[in-house]
Amino acid sequence: MPSDETAGRRGESRSAAWPVEPDPAAIDLAKGILGARFEADHKDLNAMQRAARDAGLAFELTLFGPDAADARCVVTEVAAWNLRIAPAARIHRRIGALSRKVSRSVAASVARVDPTTLGGRGAAGRQRDHSRAAEGRAILRGQIARLEAELTRRAAESSADDQR
Repeated sequence: MPSDETAGRRGESRSAAWPVEPDPAAIDLAKGILGARFEADHKDLNAMQRAARDAGLAFELTLFGPDAADARCVVTEVAAWNLRIAPAARIHRRIGALSRKVSRSVAASVARVDPTTLGGRGAAGRQRDHSRAAEGRAILRGQIARLEAELTRRAAESSADDQR
């Protein structure tokens, strides 16, 4: 049986279990980090870990779930809770802002294309930049889809309530 210091290094299970439900102290930290925002990114995850460390909480309390493989971060769960209670008008504004970012990115990518320099020196760098911009647009479109799914969920929920 490995000691606590070496647990998890070679695939052994840790002696400490992941919390199945979010820890109340971690929820308070996440609410302080996010405020009313309903989108969390890597900066929020890092801030959550830093705040937990400063508060003297174990790293495991920033995550929850049945096991390490299925663990979710408390800050992303708080963001999901914030999304469920956010006003629809605010969600529509955010969708509009993200759509404008996608449009600006597409316009910038199209403007950078120069048919006279499709190959040659610097072609790999141009292709890399084009790919990065496309990945960024895919992330933005994913955020838009998540917000639209929340609006659809609300519409379905309200129509189900109307039928009762």
